[in-house]
Amino acid sequence: MNTGVTSKEAIMQVCRSIAAEKGLSALNMRAVARECHIALGTLYNYYSDKDELLIATVESVWKDMFHMNERCETALSFPDYAAWLFESIQRGAVKYPHFLTAHSISIAKSKKGRAKSTMEHDLGHMKAGMLAALLADPAVDPGIFSPSFTRSDLVDFVLDNILMLLVQGKANCTALLELIRRVVYR
Repeated sequence: MNTGVTSKEAIMQVCRSIAAEKGLSALNMRAVARECHIALGTLYNYYSDKDELLIATVESVWKDMFHMNERCETALSFPDYAAWLFESIQRGAVKYPHFLTAHSISIAKSKKGRAKSTMEHDLGHMKAGMLAALLADPAVDPGIFSPSFTRSDLVDFVLDNILMLLVQGKANCTALLELIRRVVYR
């Protein structure tokens, strides 16, 4: 009788647990198979190699981080959405210590282009939410945008700075939020 973990979602729960407790660097096929109480060959039925397992885990961690508070904020002003995004990732960083830096390093070391496209997809999802909040915020002055400073440019700048502040371990993004307010609300 096999009492091991045999569904892809159950395997991902184990992978997220390993990532939370030991970090992404502890993820390998043997460790995951052992934690799932399955044969290594069974794990290979789900993931062809460590890179594929790592990519799936990173994507699963990002999803977990954004669903921790059980709702995704969509009806917020742009600065409030940026604050919500910062706080969501920050809460996730508590559950998954060193995830942001380990994520970047893991993706950089990956041999497959899929890792980079997955990271771009995850960041693209964040950017799309920010862009929607920016477009829906009636207080944003549309006159601040130009061909050389687009809404997408602002979103890229804000997300880059949110991630940088989080990697640096900053407790808040108050200065960034004040900068956003001074730029977009004239």
